[in-house]
Amino acid sequence: MCIHSSKLLNMQHRQIVLFFSFTCSVLMILTSTSAHPTADSPVSPTTITKGTNIAKPGCPKQCGNVTVPYPFGIGSDCAIDSSFEINCTGSGATLYRSNIKIYDISDSEIRVSNMLYQRCYSETGQLLVPDNPTWLRFEKLTPYSFSALNMFTVIGCDESAIMTGDNFRNGCYAFCTNSTGVNVVVGRCMGTGCCQIEIPKGLKYFNTTMDSVENHTGIWSINRCGYAFLGEASRFQFRGEHDLTDNNLKNRILDNVPIVLDWAIGNNLTCVDAQKRNDYACLVNSHCVDSDTGLGGYRCHCDPGYEGNPYIPPGCSDLASCWWCALRWVLLLLVLAAAAVVAGWSC
Repeated sequence: MCIHSSKLLNMQHRQIVLFFSFTCSVLMILTSTSAHPTADSPVSPTTITKGTNIAKPGCPKQCGNVTVPYPFGIGSDCAIDSSFEINCTGSGATLYRSNIKIYDISDSEIRVSNMLYQRCYSETGQLLVPDNPTWLRFEKLTPYSFSALNMFTVIGCDESAIMTGDNFRNGCYAFCTNSTGVNVVVGRCMGTGCCQIEIPKGLKYFNTTMDSVENHTGIWSINRCGYAFLGEASRFQFRGEHDLTDNNLKNRILDNVPIVLDWAIGNNLTCVDAQKRNDYACLVNSHCVDSDTGLGGYRCHCDPGYEGNPYIPPGCSDLASCWWCALRWVLLLLVLAAAAVVAGWSC
């Protein structure tokens, strides 16, 4: 028989109290976080790349580094319709029937490779390469349009460019007030060396034209080329005089500044119209959100407290069930810890 002193018993009693106080606190925290959010709770962003299923059964979900979630699909019969099909080759993922490379697909956007209009001049003002304006068009029934996250950017000391789109025409002029370029400011595209304009949502087409007042003859020593491109504004920062003389600027833009496209399903349908149809795409535990591009179409979002891909079975999953899975593991660990404490008191 083991005989414990009164002091040891008191210490063990305090350990028991602390242990179960800690256990109750953990349980209260986990229980509160596992509860369903109320109608006033913030809605977690849907992520269609999460969930039990991402792609249709038998269809690949990955092309290189690009995850391809349904309603998109790699190859025939893997997408919601042919306009959402993705080509997958050794060089990566591209939009259907095009050479436009895909970098990322998210809940409402898709980032693709860029194109750039460049004009370079000789010291006497001769255009060194044939003029090759950039343009890109998506047909009316395709799910894509140019996002307002893009901006139209012009770089140079004697360069103007105009972007023309659907019921849209705007442009700007980039200049330098002297031939030294000292007035050019890093990170600023207000006209000096660089200018930018916003674009409206819903454009499915754009064309670029460029012109130069003096063909760079007055500033040729610091700037021999002009550039114009449409691209994600947050991914480009003007580097001042460095960009005016950088022979690698074109590649830096093409490698780092994607074009952002908005996408929606249902062509011109609104949520009200789509919900009346047999091919309504939003599954259980999700809801319909109208596209805000002005072109019609809709997307599906998981309801508050759920996550996953709302376009493909089993749809959006209950986040609370995930918390209860974790809670069961915590309870098991606590029971084992309690058993170890009790075992330590025995002889």
